[in-house]
Formats: sequence, structure tokens, C-alpha cells
Amino acid sequence: METRDERAGEPRFRRRIDKVELLGLVVLVLVVLFAFANKVGAQPSGAKGVGGGAAAAAAKLAPADPKTAGAKPAEAEEAKAGDPRDAAGEAAAVGDKQEAGDKEDPVEQLKTAVLADPSKGGVPVHKEGLFRSPFAAPNKPHVHARVGLLLETVEEFDIKKGAFTAHFYLSLTSDKPMPPKIDLKPTNGKIEERDLLADLPTFKMWKITGTFHIQPDLHSYPFDTQELDIELEDDSNGQDILTLHPDVDHTFLDAGFNVPGWDTSFLRARILTHYYPDRFDNDDLYYSRFMFTLGVKRFATSAVFTVFVPALVIVLISLSGLWFPRNELEVRSNATTPMLAAAVLFHFALMQELPATAYLSRADKLMMGVYGCLFLHMVSSWIWFVFDESRTELIFRWAKYICAPVTLIVMAIAIVL
Repeated sequence: METRDERAGEPRFRRRIDKVELLGLVVLVLVVLFAFANKVGAQPSGAKGVGGGAAAAAAKLAPADPKTAGAKPAEAEEAKAGDPRDAAGEAAAVGDKQEAGDKEDPVEQLKTAVLADPSKGGVPVHKEGLFRSPFAAPNKPHVHARVGLLLETVEEFDIKKGAFTAHFYLSLTSDKPMPPKIDLKPTNGKIEERDLLADLPTFKMWKITGTFHIQPDLHSYPFDTQELDIELEDDSNGQDILTLHPDVDHTFLDAGFNVPGWDTSFLRARILTHYYPDRFDNDDLYYSRFMFTLGVKRFATSAVFTVFVPALVIVLISLSGLWFPRNELEVRSNATTPMLAAAVLFHFALMQELPATAYLSRADKLMMGVYGCLFLHMVSSWIWFVFDESRTELIFRWAKYICAPVTLIVMAIAIVL
């Protein structure tokens, strides 16, 4: 019969991880990542809309300012009471000189301006109305026009260049005859083609192809939502002549619309008031700018498996090296140090697809966590060259039971941030 001392003298064998358990751990990690991707993909993004494809985005079109953007012309005037440009519009509507005004162009408007002090010269002004700018037209009627936009396609969206090509239909519908010369020009791009489809006094329509530029927001990359803006402004007719309003009922996406590689998130249409910094004396005229915004976001599942999974695999391979003892130091080093080169190359490949930014994206923070973990794993191997061999067992235990939990904590923080 064996005694307690005899059993105590027998060598103790460590339990190895079964292949089934290892496979189950890998499957669990993939399930957690997939659930994380679905959770991120289901979160609302953008201003006033959530994901759901082109049909959902078309149904969720909402102006940014419900008091003015989606209101009828009369309601918008009430909502913006006290604004001097609207008061000027009301004052300008008093004069019934429509036929003469229709024939005016900027040169004629300048001819109606007079010098405030002929002896001093300078920039002529208009003494009637609330705008003194020489480009104002106090005797022309004030027109309200609703702007509608049907976005047909978006092509060649390059996030690194911050550019895309858009094909769309643009319509203007007014409450009274519009000025004969209306030229809506893009303020964030250029028009490649423009076909005039309708040119009536109260209705105008164009089919336009243009290239537009944006400033990408990459704080949340690879779960980022980008806003593709189309900005149009008529800088020849100030708000004393023409005031624009978004036509919510006629601003939507074409049937079957999609942006390759992106999910449609939301639509937005609004009117901005553009005030130029003083280019000359009495440069006080406002201009209406129409801004159409299409929100697109990356597919969350694809983002997880192209960014997060490779980063975690690099860390897990490096982490596995902590279980190799000192007599297998070469194998241990090969499991940690080469992973640093792999992480750098992977991070470099990610950055090649994006423009330079002055801030860290979510992917950058993830890679910072990866670098920190790899450095910790390499230190756990290098430290054997500093201390005596008698401390080998202590260092081996420290590497397994301290580095592993720290790695999990660091990576969890890097993923959440």
C-alpha cells in the first residue's frame, strides 16, 4: 500500500488543453466578435436616421432644422422672423417691376447703385431696401423656390481622396416667376455635365453629373459613417431676390440605389445662409446654399473580420509563446518577436487606404493595444537574460499568470475605446 510520502514524491503532470476545448475557445471568440459586429452595425449613426438600406433611407429623409428646412415658404418666414435678409425680401416684394427686373443682370444691378459720397468715390451702394451691396436688387420681386434632388448613382467614392462622383436630377419650383438667370454652382466640387430638362418661369429642372469633395471623419474607423455632401449655391442672386427651401417630398434616392462597399444610413436636405466676409465696403448680401447629405457607413461584420480579427490573431499567437519554458527559448521568441513585424505591416496596410489625420482612429487605438501587448510578451522573454537561472520558475509563472490577464485587459480596453 502506497504511503503519503511515496505519493508526494511522484512527479506532477500538468493537464494539457484538449483539442476540442481549444476549438471551442476559438469558436467562442468568433461568436463574441460576430455579436459585437452586429451590435455596432445596429447602432444609429448620422444625424437623423438609422441603417436599413436605400429604401429605408428614402423613407427617413428629414431636414436638419425642422423649423425652417421642412417648412412651407410662409411657415419658414414666420420661423425666421427678425432675420434682416427676410425683412429685405418682404420690402423688395413691394415694388411691382418684374419685367424690368427679369432683364437685369449683375451689370445692370451695378448701374442702379450710386456712390454714397461722389467726392470720395469707392464702392457704389443701394440706398433702397435693407441691403446696401451694389449686387442687391431692391426693385426686384422676392421669390421663394423649393429645391428637390433625386440622387441616381454615386460612383468612385475614394475615402483617401475624399471625393466621389454623383449623378442626380435637380429641380426648382417657385411660388412666382424666378429670375431668368439661375446658375446653381457646386461649392465643394465641380460640374462635369449639365443638361437642362425644363426651363419654365416657375419650374426648372436639370440632370447633373459632378465630382464633389468631402472631409472624411475617421474617428470611429472601421465603424465610421461618412457624409457625402452635395452643396449648390447661386451666387448671382442674393436672398433679396431668391430664397431657397428644401423640397422634402421630392428629395430621395433612385430605385435600387446603392454605394458599393457601403450601407446607406440616412438622408438630409437643408438650406444654409452663406455670408461672405467683407470683400468690399457694404458687402452685406446673403446667399442661399442648398446642401444635400447622404450618410453611408461600413458594414460592421466586414469591418470586424478585416480589422479586429487579424489584430486579435496576432496577439493570441504571441500570447501562446508565454507557455514555452526556458529550454525552448528560441521557439518562445519566434512566437512573439515576429508578430511585432506582422502587426506593423498590418497597420501600415490599413493606413494606406485612409488619408492622414491629426487624431487616432478606433483602429489606431486597437493597434496601440496590440503593440503594448507584444512589447509585454517580449519583455517576459528578455527578462530571463537579466536574472539568474535560479529565478527561472518564478519568471515563468509571472509570465503566464500576470501577462495573460494584463493582455486580456489591454485588448478589451483597446476594443472598447
